[in-house]
Amino acid sequence: MPDQERIPAQGPDRWTVGRPAVVPPGRPARILVVDLLGGLGDLVMVLPVIHALHRRYPDAALRVLTHQPGDVLLHHDPAVTTITCAERGGERPAVLAELDRWRPDLVVSTTRYDGIAGAIEELAPQSVTDLWRSPPPDEPVGARYLRILASEHVIAPRDVDVAPRVVLTDAERAGGEQALDDEVRPVVLVPAAGMLVKQWPHWRQLATALAGRAFVAGEPAVLDAWRGGPARLLPPLALRELAAVFAAVGRRGGVVVGGDTGPMRVAAAVGARTVGIFGPTPSARYGLGRFGVDLQGLPECPHRLPTALTEQVCWWEAQCPLSPVGPACMADVTPDRVLDLVPALRSVR
Repeated sequence: MPDQERIPAQGPDRWTVGRPAVVPPGRPARILVVDLLGGLGDLVMVLPVIHALHRRYPDAALRVLTHQPGDVLLHHDPAVTTITCAERGGERPAVLAELDRWRPDLVVSTTRYDGIAGAIEELAPQSVTDLWRSPPPDEPVGARYLRILASEHVIAPRDVDVAPRVVLTDAERAGGEQALDDEVRPVVLVPAAGMLVKQWPHWRQLATALAGRAFVAGEPAVLDAWRGGPARLLPPLALRELAAVFAAVGRRGGVVVGGDTGPMRVAAAVGARTVGIFGPTPSARYGLGRFGVDLQGLPECPHRLPTALTEQVCWWEAQCPLSPVGPACMADVTPDRVLDLVPALRSVR
Protein backbone atom coordinates (compact mmCIF):
# COMPACT_ATOMS: atom_id res chain seq x y z
CA MET A 1 0.00 0.00 0.00
CA PRO A 2 2.10 2.98 -1.22
CA ASP A 3 2.14 6.59 -0.08
CA GLN A 4 1.27 5.90 3.55
CA GLU A 5 2.33 8.27 6.26
CA ARG A 6 2.35 7.30 9.92
CA ILE A 7 1.81 10.18 12.28
CA PRO A 8 1.30 10.33 16.05
CA ALA A 9 -2.40 10.57 16.84
CA GLN A 10 -4.14 12.56 19.55
CA GLY A 11 -5.64 11.07 22.69
CA PRO A 12 -5.40 7.30 23.18
CA ASP A 13 -4.47 6.57 19.58
CA ARG A 14 -0.83 5.62 19.27
CA TRP A 15 -0.41 5.82 15.51
CA THR A 16 -2.49 6.47 12.46
CA VAL A 17 -1.87 5.89 8.79
CA GLY A 18 -3.11 8.51 6.39
CA ARG A 19 -4.64 7.06 3.22
CA PRO A 20 -7.84 7.69 1.29
CA ALA A 21 -10.62 5.13 1.55
CA VAL A 22 -12.77 4.50 -1.52
CA VAL A 23 -14.92 1.52 -0.59
CA PRO A 24 -17.34 -0.23 -2.97
CA PRO A 25 -20.99 -0.20 -1.86
CA GLY A 26 -22.02 -3.03 0.46
CA ARG A 27 -18.52 -3.62 1.81
CA PRO A 28 -17.27 -2.45 5.22
CA ALA A 29 -15.52 0.91 5.13
CA ARG A 30 -14.36 0.71 8.77
CA ILE A 31 -13.17 -2.48 10.48
CA LEU A 32 -12.31 -2.72 14.17
CA VAL A 33 -10.25 -5.60 15.58
CA VAL A 34 -10.38 -5.89 19.38
CA ASP A 35 -7.70 -7.89 21.18
CA LEU A 36 -7.66 -7.09 24.90
CA LEU A 37 -6.70 -10.47 26.31
CA GLY A 38 -3.64 -8.87 27.88
CA GLY A 39 -0.73 -10.90 26.58
CA LEU A 40 1.82 -10.11 23.92
CA GLY A 41 1.41 -13.60 22.53
CA ASP A 42 -2.34 -13.12 22.27
CA LEU A 43 -1.82 -10.18 19.92
CA VAL A 44 0.67 -12.11 17.80
CA MET A 45 -1.85 -14.93 17.40
CA VAL A 46 -4.42 -12.46 16.06
CA LEU A 47 -2.07 -10.97 13.43
CA PRO A 48 -3.24 -13.44 10.75
CA VAL A 49 -6.80 -12.25 11.36
CA ILE A 50 -5.75 -8.66 10.76
CA HIS A 51 -3.91 -9.55 7.57
CA ALA A 52 -6.71 -11.77 6.26
CA LEU A 53 -9.25 -8.97 6.84
CA HIS A 54 -7.03 -6.53 4.97
CA ARG A 55 -6.71 -8.89 2.01
CA ARG A 56 -10.48 -9.37 1.89
CA TYR A 57 -11.23 -5.64 2.27
CA PRO A 58 -8.11 -3.79 1.04
CA ASP A 59 -9.93 -0.45 0.71
CA ALA A 60 -11.33 -0.42 4.25
CA ALA A 61 -9.79 1.48 7.14
CA LEU A 62 -8.70 -1.11 9.73
CA ARG A 63 -8.29 -0.07 13.35
CA VAL A 64 -6.87 -2.28 16.13
CA LEU A 65 -7.74 -1.79 19.79
CA THR A 66 -5.21 -3.54 22.03
CA HIS A 67 -2.85 -3.06 24.99
CA GLN A 68 0.61 -1.64 25.34
CA PRO A 69 3.38 -2.66 24.88
CA GLY A 70 2.27 -5.07 22.15
CA ASP A 71 0.82 -2.24 20.09
CA VAL A 72 4.28 -1.41 18.74
CA LEU A 73 4.31 -4.68 16.81
CA LEU A 74 1.70 -3.15 14.51
CA HIS A 75 3.77 -0.07 13.67
CA HIS A 76 4.76 -0.05 9.98
CA ASP A 77 2.20 -2.75 9.17
CA PRO A 78 0.50 -1.68 5.92
CA ALA A 79 -2.68 -3.58 6.85
CA VAL A 80 -3.34 -1.35 9.88
CA THR A 81 -4.75 2.16 9.61
CA THR A 82 -4.91 3.11 13.29
CA ILE A 83 -3.76 1.57 16.57
CA THR A 84 -5.64 2.47 19.74
CA CYS A 85 -4.59 1.37 23.23
CA ALA A 86 -6.84 0.63 26.19
CA GLU A 87 -5.75 1.19 29.76
CA ARG A 88 -5.62 -2.00 31.79
CA GLY A 89 -8.76 -2.13 33.86
CA GLY A 90 -10.53 0.20 31.44
CA GLU A 91 -11.08 -2.18 28.55
CA ARG A 92 -14.87 -2.00 28.38
CA PRO A 93 -14.99 1.83 28.35
CA ALA A 94 -12.33 1.81 25.63
CA VAL A 95 -14.39 -0.55 23.47
CA LEU A 96 -17.54 1.52 24.00
CA ALA A 97 -15.65 4.69 23.07
CA GLU A 98 -14.41 3.14 19.82
CA LEU A 99 -17.87 1.94 18.90
CA ASP A 100 -19.34 5.37 19.59
CA ARG A 101 -16.79 7.67 17.99
CA TRP A 102 -15.66 5.55 15.06
CA ARG A 103 -18.83 3.61 14.20
CA PRO A 104 -17.18 0.55 12.61
CA ASP A 105 -19.12 -1.46 10.05
CA LEU A 106 -17.46 -4.73 11.09
CA VAL A 107 -15.94 -5.72 14.44
CA VAL A 108 -13.88 -8.85 15.10
CA SER A 109 -13.01 -9.49 18.74
CA THR A 110 -11.05 -12.09 20.69
CA THR A 111 -12.30 -10.52 23.92
CA ARG A 112 -15.51 -11.47 25.70
CA TYR A 113 -15.11 -10.59 29.39
CA ASP A 114 -16.88 -7.73 31.20
CA GLY A 115 -19.77 -7.66 28.73
CA ILE A 116 -17.50 -6.56 25.87
CA ALA A 117 -18.88 -9.13 23.43
CA GLY A 118 -22.48 -8.17 24.17
CA ALA A 119 -21.77 -4.47 23.68
CA ILE A 120 -20.15 -5.13 20.31
CA GLU A 121 -23.02 -7.34 19.18
CA GLU A 122 -25.55 -4.67 20.16
CA LEU A 123 -23.81 -1.67 18.65
CA ALA A 124 -21.97 -2.94 15.57
CA PRO A 125 -23.84 -3.70 12.31
CA GLN A 126 -21.74 -6.84 11.81
CA SER A 127 -19.52 -8.62 14.30
CA VAL A 128 -17.78 -11.85 15.20
CA THR A 129 -17.21 -11.91 18.95
CA ASP A 130 -16.65 -15.55 19.89
CA LEU A 131 -13.48 -16.90 18.32
CA TRP A 132 -13.14 -19.38 21.20
CA ARG A 133 -16.28 -21.40 20.48
CA SER A 134 -16.11 -25.21 20.70
CA PRO A 135 -12.35 -25.56 20.20
CA PRO A 136 -10.99 -29.00 19.35
CA PRO A 137 -8.19 -30.07 21.73
CA ASP A 138 -5.64 -30.35 18.92
CA GLU A 139 -6.37 -27.34 16.65
CA PRO A 140 -4.01 -24.37 16.96
CA VAL A 141 -5.71 -21.32 18.42
CA GLY A 142 -4.75 -19.03 15.54
CA ALA A 143 -6.00 -21.54 12.99
CA ARG A 144 -9.27 -21.78 14.89
CA TYR A 145 -9.74 -18.01 14.66
CA LEU A 146 -9.30 -18.10 10.90
CA ARG A 147 -11.50 -21.12 10.37
CA ILE A 148 -14.39 -19.49 12.26
CA LEU A 149 -14.06 -16.24 10.33
CA ALA A 150 -13.98 -18.09 7.03
CA SER A 151 -17.08 -20.07 8.00
CA GLU A 152 -18.89 -16.77 8.59
CA HIS A 153 -17.65 -15.41 5.24
CA VAL A 154 -15.69 -12.60 6.92
CA ILE A 155 -12.37 -13.65 5.39
CA ALA A 156 -11.57 -15.61 2.23
CA PRO A 157 -11.32 -19.42 2.55
CA ARG A 158 -7.81 -19.32 1.09
CA ASP A 159 -6.61 -17.39 4.17
CA VAL A 160 -7.30 -20.08 6.77
CA ASP A 161 -3.63 -21.13 6.74
CA VAL A 162 -1.99 -17.73 7.21
CA ALA A 163 0.93 -17.53 9.68
CA PRO A 164 1.62 -14.57 12.02
CA ARG A 165 3.91 -11.92 10.54
CA VAL A 166 5.45 -8.84 12.14
CA VAL A 167 6.58 -6.18 9.66
CA LEU A 168 10.04 -4.69 10.25
CA THR A 169 11.77 -1.81 8.49
CA ASP A 170 15.10 -2.18 6.72
CA ALA A 171 16.74 0.00 9.37
CA GLU A 172 15.41 -2.19 12.16
CA ARG A 173 16.68 -5.33 10.44
CA ALA A 174 20.14 -3.78 10.08
CA GLY A 175 20.19 -2.97 13.79
CA GLY A 176 19.29 -6.56 14.62
CA GLU A 177 22.26 -7.81 12.62
CA GLN A 178 24.65 -5.57 14.54
CA ALA A 179 23.51 -6.88 17.92
CA LEU A 180 24.67 -10.41 17.08
CA ASP A 181 28.25 -9.46 16.13
CA ASP A 182 29.72 -12.02 13.70
CA GLU A 183 28.11 -15.10 15.23
CA VAL A 184 27.13 -17.69 12.62
CA ARG A 185 23.95 -19.68 13.36
CA PRO A 186 23.42 -17.91 16.69
CA VAL A 187 21.36 -19.36 19.52
CA VAL A 188 19.28 -16.91 21.56
CA LEU A 189 17.80 -18.06 24.86
CA VAL A 190 14.64 -16.43 26.21
CA PRO A 191 14.59 -17.74 29.80
CA ALA A 192 11.92 -15.50 31.31
CA ALA A 193 8.27 -16.50 31.44
CA GLY A 194 5.33 -14.41 32.53
CA MET A 195 3.99 -17.18 34.78
CA LEU A 196 5.76 -19.43 37.28
CA VAL A 197 4.04 -22.47 35.83
CA LYS A 198 5.89 -21.88 32.54
CA GLN A 199 9.37 -21.56 34.05
CA TRP A 200 11.87 -24.10 32.72
CA PRO A 201 14.39 -25.29 35.37
CA HIS A 202 17.22 -26.31 33.00
CA TRP A 203 18.36 -23.04 31.43
CA ARG A 204 21.83 -23.02 33.00
CA GLN A 205 22.53 -26.59 31.93
CA LEU A 206 21.53 -25.81 28.35
CA ALA A 207 23.65 -22.65 28.24
CA THR A 208 26.65 -24.57 29.59
CA ALA A 209 26.22 -27.27 26.96
CA LEU A 210 26.22 -24.61 24.26
CA ALA A 211 29.79 -23.72 25.27
CA GLY A 212 29.57 -19.94 25.04
CA ARG A 213 27.66 -19.93 21.79
CA ALA A 214 24.35 -18.73 23.28
CA PHE A 215 23.01 -15.23 23.83
CA VAL A 216 20.46 -14.45 26.54
CA ALA A 217 17.65 -11.97 25.84
CA GLY A 218 15.40 -10.40 28.44
CA GLU A 219 14.52 -7.52 30.71
CA PRO A 220 17.31 -5.90 32.80
CA ALA A 221 16.46 -8.02 35.86
CA VAL A 222 16.79 -11.19 33.80
CA LEU A 223 20.12 -10.09 32.37
CA ASP A 224 21.44 -9.18 35.82
CA ALA A 225 20.71 -12.71 37.02
CA TRP A 226 22.78 -14.10 34.13
CA ARG A 227 25.86 -11.90 34.57
CA GLY A 228 28.97 -14.00 34.90
CA GLY A 229 27.07 -17.02 33.63
CA PRO A 230 27.65 -19.41 30.74
CA ALA A 231 26.11 -17.21 28.02
CA ARG A 232 26.61 -13.83 26.41
CA LEU A 233 24.09 -11.13 27.20
CA LEU A 234 22.23 -9.08 24.64
CA PRO A 235 21.67 -5.49 25.77
CA PRO A 236 18.21 -4.56 27.08
CA LEU A 237 16.12 -4.11 23.94
CA ALA A 238 12.82 -2.48 23.13
CA LEU A 239 10.29 -4.89 21.70
CA ARG A 240 10.79 -4.01 18.05
CA GLU A 241 14.58 -4.09 18.52
CA LEU A 242 14.26 -7.56 19.98
CA ALA A 243 12.09 -8.61 17.04
CA ALA A 244 14.82 -7.39 14.69
CA VAL A 245 17.43 -9.48 16.53
CA PHE A 246 15.18 -12.51 16.17
CA ALA A 247 14.86 -11.80 12.46
CA ALA A 248 18.66 -11.70 12.18
CA VAL A 249 18.84 -15.07 13.96
CA GLY A 250 16.50 -16.45 11.32
CA ARG A 251 18.52 -15.06 8.43
CA ARG A 252 21.71 -16.56 9.85
CA GLY A 253 20.21 -20.01 10.27
CA GLY A 254 20.18 -19.86 14.06
CA VAL A 255 17.50 -20.65 16.60
CA VAL A 256 15.57 -18.99 19.43
CA VAL A 257 14.82 -21.18 22.46
CA GLY A 258 12.18 -20.39 25.05
CA GLY A 259 8.88 -21.33 26.63
CA ASP A 260 5.30 -20.52 25.74
CA THR A 261 5.78 -16.76 25.87
CA GLY A 262 5.03 -13.66 23.82
CA PRO A 263 8.65 -13.01 22.77
CA MET A 264 8.85 -16.52 21.36
CA ARG A 265 5.77 -15.87 19.24
CA VAL A 266 7.40 -12.66 18.04
CA ALA A 267 10.50 -14.64 17.07
CA ALA A 268 8.42 -17.03 14.97
CA ALA A 269 6.51 -14.12 13.41
CA VAL A 270 9.72 -12.53 12.05
CA GLY A 271 11.03 -15.75 10.56
CA ALA A 272 13.29 -17.21 13.23
CA ARG A 273 13.46 -20.94 13.79
CA THR A 274 12.15 -21.63 17.29
CA VAL A 275 12.38 -24.31 19.94
CA GLY A 276 9.36 -24.03 22.21
CA ILE A 277 9.34 -25.70 25.61
CA PHE A 278 5.76 -26.53 26.57
CA GLY A 279 4.51 -27.87 29.87
CA PRO A 280 1.09 -26.82 31.16
CA THR A 281 0.03 -25.48 27.78
CA PRO A 282 -0.58 -28.06 25.02
CA SER A 283 1.71 -27.52 22.06
CA ALA A 284 -1.02 -28.87 19.76
CA ARG A 285 -3.03 -25.70 20.46
CA TYR A 286 -0.34 -23.17 21.33
CA GLY A 287 2.67 -24.28 19.29
CA LEU A 288 4.93 -21.65 17.78
CA GLY A 289 4.45 -22.48 14.12
CA ARG A 290 5.48 -24.57 11.20
CA PHE A 291 9.16 -23.54 11.16
CA GLY A 292 9.91 -24.51 14.75
CA VAL A 293 10.08 -27.50 17.03
CA ASP A 294 7.66 -27.65 19.97
CA LEU A 295 8.70 -29.95 22.81
CA GLN A 296 5.83 -31.10 25.02
CA GLY A 297 6.64 -32.08 28.58
CA LEU A 298 4.63 -34.92 30.13
CA PRO A 299 2.15 -35.22 27.27
CA GLU A 300 0.24 -37.80 29.31
CA CYS A 301 -0.36 -35.45 32.29
CA PRO A 302 -3.90 -36.15 33.58
CA HIS A 303 -4.28 -32.63 34.95
CA ARG A 304 -3.81 -30.77 31.64
CA LEU A 305 -7.01 -29.28 30.22
CA PRO A 306 -6.26 -28.35 26.58
CA THR A 307 -9.37 -26.23 26.10
CA ALA A 308 -9.60 -24.79 29.65
CA LEU A 309 -6.08 -23.82 30.70
CA THR A 310 -7.07 -21.42 33.45
CA GLU A 311 -8.99 -24.19 35.21
CA GLN A 312 -5.93 -26.41 35.55
CA VAL A 313 -4.98 -27.08 39.16
CA CYS A 314 -1.43 -25.83 38.54
CA TRP A 315 -2.15 -22.76 36.44
CA TRP A 316 -2.21 -19.80 38.80
CA GLU A 317 0.13 -20.85 41.62
CA ALA A 318 2.40 -23.35 39.81
CA GLN A 319 1.51 -25.97 42.44
CA CYS A 320 2.02 -29.24 40.59
CA PRO A 321 0.16 -32.30 41.87
CA LEU A 322 2.93 -34.49 40.46
CA SER A 323 5.98 -32.75 41.94
CA PRO A 324 6.70 -30.79 45.14
CA VAL A 325 9.51 -28.78 43.52
CA GLY A 326 7.76 -27.23 40.53
CA PRO A 327 5.89 -28.18 37.38
CA ALA A 328 6.82 -31.76 36.48
CA CYS A 329 5.87 -31.14 32.86
CA MET A 330 8.47 -28.39 32.47
CA ALA A 331 11.19 -30.42 34.17
CA ASP A 332 10.40 -33.31 31.84
CA VAL A 333 11.87 -31.41 28.87
CA THR A 334 15.59 -32.02 29.40
CA PRO A 335 18.45 -30.04 27.82
CA ASP A 336 19.38 -33.17 25.87
CA ARG A 337 15.93 -33.18 24.26
CA VAL A 338 16.48 -29.61 23.13
CA LEU A 339 19.96 -30.34 21.77
CA ASP A 340 19.06 -33.64 20.11
CA LEU A 341 15.96 -32.55 18.24
CA VAL A 342 17.13 -29.25 16.76
CA PRO A 343 19.49 -29.48 13.77
CA ALA A 344 20.84 -25.97 14.33
CA LEU A 345 22.23 -27.07 17.70
CA ARG A 346 23.66 -30.50 16.90
CA SER A 347 27.08 -29.22 15.85
CA VAL A 348 27.88 -28.07 19.40
CA ARG A 349 27.54 -31.53 20.94
